[in-house]
Amino acid sequence: MSRSAALLALLKWEQKREPELSWADAEEYVGFAFPGDYKDLMSAVGSGVFDHAVEVTSPVEDEDSLDDFFSEIHESRELDGLVPWGRAGQCTLFWRTDGEPDEWTITLCDAEFSERESYDGPVTAFLHDLLTGAFTTRLFEFTPGRDPGFWPR
Repeated sequence: MSRSAALLALLKWEQKREPELSWADAEEYVGFAFPGDYKDLMSAVGSGVFDHAVEVTSPVEDEDSLDDFFSEIHESRELDGLVPWGRAGQCTLFWRTDGEPDEWTITLCDAEFSERESYDGPVTAFLHDLLTGAFTTRLFEFTPGRDPGFWPR
């Protein structure tokens, strides 16, 4: 089972969203390729919130979501090698863009960028481990529930 499929099974998510934009168009606009697991996940769920904890904006949902995603990248451009993909409370979730996109791992930063934590895996594994309690962080409060969910925007 793929990582995105395992996460969708945990969430009991069966809907398939139809994004307005193509991944090729979004990648051309932002200037880089996205990790495959992230594309699978965002194609399935779109923008929304994972279990009242992690908020994501899908860059392919529509023109507004692509602009929002690009604005986040533009605001953090001074952070060499880090690309934002989500938020959890006051914490920003970044890709550490070492290597090919499917090799990118996660960096969590507090609001002041004074504290960081790392997760050595892709977005879908991070979300799965966070929602099941296999990964914990001191940077934002989260208590895994018995029945994690996803709420689209």
